[in-house]
Amino acid sequence: MRLRWRLPLVLSACVVVAQFFSLDPLVDVVTWTAPASARVAYPFFHVLFAPLTLLADWLNGGSRRDLIGFAVWAVAAYALLRLAARGTPAVRRGPREALYAAAFLIALAAFVGWGYWLQRPIPRLVATDPADLVLDIHSHTAMSHDGRKGFGADQNAWWHARAGFDAAFVTDHNVFGAAKAWRLDAPARRPRLLDGEEISLSGIHVLALGHAGAIANQPYDASWDSTGALIRRLHADSIFLVPTLPEDWRRHSGAEFGQLSEWGVDGFEIWTSAPQAMDLPPGGRRTVISWSRLENRPMFGSTDMHGFGNAATVWNVVRLPGWRALGDSALTQAILARFRTGGVAANQVVALRRWLPETRLGSAFSVPINLVLLLRTASRPHALALLGWIWGLAAAASCRRAAPRE
Repeated sequence: MRLRWRLPLVLSACVVVAQFFSLDPLVDVVTWTAPASARVAYPFFHVLFAPLTLLADWLNGGSRRDLIGFAVWAVAAYALLRLAARGTPAVRRGPREALYAAAFLIALAAFVGWGYWLQRPIPRLVATDPADLVLDIHSHTAMSHDGRKGFGADQNAWWHARAGFDAAFVTDHNVFGAAKAWRLDAPARRPRLLDGEEISLSGIHVLALGHAGAIANQPYDASWDSTGALIRRLHADSIFLVPTLPEDWRRHSGAEFGQLSEWGVDGFEIWTSAPQAMDLPPGGRRTVISWSRLENRPMFGSTDMHGFGNAATVWNVVRLPGWRALGDSALTQAILARFRTGGVAANQVVALRRWLPETRLGSAFSVPINLVLLLRTASRPHALALLGWIWGLAAAASCRRAAPRE
């Protein structure tokens, strides 16, 4: 059997075998088990274009190491395929290989650009209990210095709705008020955009939620001690505070993070789907989880959405009976009260399942391991779409080779 048919057979076998060892695509980040109270739903075109959308979802929620590793593995796989093809009589060295390489690099760049810049079908979280609220505590608009131009409150709300969020705090960097452009104090409008701010301090960022006006970060960003002074002041004013630890783990650790609890923070981010935050080692995340459990403080995931990248890969599920009947102001207070009194049990952090390497060797093989995991977490419709693409492309390639040449 010629090479061009062996490859689709091997790929098809991988897809089919993975379905016999399938896993739930969602995971509770704290317990690392499948959540019982939520499921993920996919639009039709997400399933139809499964080879692109599943991979783009993984990259949208990945670390910088994942992005670099994907590029390296993609180039290596292309090189191996071309070397194998050169062993067949139809392939010759020369300018044609340069054209193939250029086309591959253009296609790779186009795929990354599509996943990063353009709107596309994305997964949506569905809470199975109507008493559960799907929440994002950390997102941005163009009012942030690093927000995407044109990504205003309407665009922020539209994206959150597509991803399955019922409510989201808008936490622009050191500015306040974007949520007011969308918010109506009535229960009918979904999703709810709620007031917040991300305060840039000395080596750390802190989310302030539910306050009524802008909080100046200066001069409190001058030193670690001045950071503590602001946190203590805001805590005294009953403002809900969440440090974005995954973003800042390289700059502070250990005893300094322990000080945050003493100063008065109310909970901790443990999963932030920005690339630099996803570089947080699994051991560091386990440390933050242990702190939170010891002090019985809620833990959070956040999209840190800035208008770039499309798929949400983490959600918060908050049990809050009667939330649908509340206006935005009352809803904000109910959410924060639930967090203050409910401790660790107040919130469930749900993410798309991914393998997180513990070592450098693991990081080197993170891409193929996660590709296998993507196949194991793919739905049956996704698996059928993958098989269709494999054999459709194989048939097209066979017809192209069989066409008479002039």
